[in-house]
Amino acid sequence: MSGMWQMRLSSLPRRSQRWSRVATLLGALAFQFGPLLPALADGVKEEDGYRLEPGDRINVSVFGQPELSGDLQIDGDGRITLPFIGLLLVKELTVPECQKLIVARLVDGYLNQPSVSVRVSEPRPLYIIGDVRVPGSHPFQYGMNAKGAVALAGGFGPSEPLQNSSLAEFLQADERLRQLNLQRQALLVRKARLEAQSQGLSTFSPPASSNSVEAKDIAELVAIEKDTLASQIANQKTLVDLMHSQKPRLEKEIEATNGQITTEKKELALAGQNADQYGKLVRQGLGLSNAEMQLRLSEANYESDIWRLEAQLSRLQMDSGDLDLKINEVESAFKKQTLTELADVRGRLKELEVTLPLAREIREVKLQQASSIGGIEPSHSISITRTQDGKASTFEASDTSMLEPGDVVEIKRLLSPEISQPDALLRQSNSSPQKLGAQKLGAAVNGTPVASAVASQLEH
Repeated sequence: MSGMWQMRLSSLPRRSQRWSRVATLLGALAFQFGPLLPALADGVKEEDGYRLEPGDRINVSVFGQPELSGDLQIDGDGRITLPFIGLLLVKELTVPECQKLIVARLVDGYLNQPSVSVRVSEPRPLYIIGDVRVPGSHPFQYGMNAKGAVALAGGFGPSEPLQNSSLAEFLQADERLRQLNLQRQALLVRKARLEAQSQGLSTFSPPASSNSVEAKDIAELVAIEKDTLASQIANQKTLVDLMHSQKPRLEKEIEATNGQITTEKKELALAGQNADQYGKLVRQGLGLSNAEMQLRLSEANYESDIWRLEAQLSRLQMDSGDLDLKINEVESAFKKQTLTELADVRGRLKELEVTLPLAREIREVKLQQASSIGGIEPSHSISITRTQDGKASTFEASDTSMLEPGDVVEIKRLLSPEISQPDALLRQSNSSPQKLGAQKLGAAVNGTPVASAVASQLEH
C-alpha cells in the first residue's frame, strides 16, 4: 500500500506532491486529535481564563514526539516535570500561557517549530467537609453549585462510622444524665433525713417524684435513709442511756459518803470531849499522860477520815458533773455531725444545679447528632474557602452558589432551638427522659440496625 502511494506521488508534479503531503498531514492530525475536538470545544471557554494550581492534571501533547507527551499532575509547588526540560513552574498560568511556555522551552535547543497542545484533563478536586456522609476530596465538574457538591458527598448527615460513634456518645451522655439525676434524688432524700435528724425528729417526708420511674428509685432511697435515721437515733440513745445509767450510782455514792462524813464528825466530837475531860484529870494528877495521848491520836484519826471522805465526795461530785458534760458532748457531737453532713449535701446539690442543665444540653446535642429531633430535618449553613492569587478567603454561600476547582466547601449543622430548652422538651412526654430519647431516636433513624438496638436498650 505504501509503495503504491510512493509511485503515485513520484508521478505527480512537484507542486502536486507538496499538496498531497499537506493533505496527508491534515488527515493524520484529524485521525489523532479528532476525538478530542468536541471536548476541547466545550472546555476552551473555561480554560482560557482558568489558572493552573497544584492538584490540576493537564495533558501535554507534542506532535510527533510521544516521549514528550503525557498526562501530568501539578505538584504542591505548582510545577510539572517534562522530559529533557525537567521542572517547569506553571502555577497561576492560564492554559495558553502554559502552552507558550512549553513551546519556548522546547525551541530553546530541543525542537524546531514544535506543535504543542495543552488542555486540563482533570481540574483540581473539591474538598467537602463537615456534616456530609462522604467528606473528603471529590472530582470537580464545570457548572457545579454548592447543592451539587453536597449531593456529590452523599448528602447531609455524618458518615456511617460517625453515626455509630454518635449513637455511642448519646448513650454515654444519657447514662451520665441518669446518674446525675439519681445522685440528685439521693441527695434530696438525704437532705430531708438530715434536716429531720437535726430537729430531733424520728421520721421525715421524702421529696415528691415527677414520674413512676423516679418514684421507684426514690422509694428505695427513702428506705435506706429511714434505716440510717433509725440507726443514728438508736446509737445516740444507747450511748446517752448508758451514761445516764451511771448517774444514780454516783448519786448513791455521794449520799453514802455524806452519811459517813456526818457519822465521822459525830465520833470526832465525842472523841474530842473525852480527850478534854481526861486532860483535866491528868492535870489534877488523877490520870495518865499516855492515856491522854491515845485519846488525842484517836481524835486526829477521826479528823483524817473526815478529810478523806470529803475528798472522795468531791471526786464523786466532779464525776457526776463530768458525766453531765459528756452527755451534752455526745448530743452535741451527733448534732454537729448531722449539720456537717447537711452542709455537705447542700453544697453538692448546688454543684448539681450547675452540672445538670449542662448534662441535659449535652444529651440533647448528642441525640440531635445521632438523629433528627422529632423527625424535623435540621438546617445547615454553607461556607466556601477559595484561593485566588495565593490568598485564601472564606465567605458564606447558598445552595445555588457556583463552585470553582479547589474550593473547600464546609457544611455545618445548625442546632435546633429546642436544645436550649431541654426541660420543655421533656415535659412534652409523660414518659421518662430515657424513653423519650428512645422514641425520638427510633423515629428519626428507623430501619438502622444500630439505632434499633439502641432504642430497644433505652426502652428497657
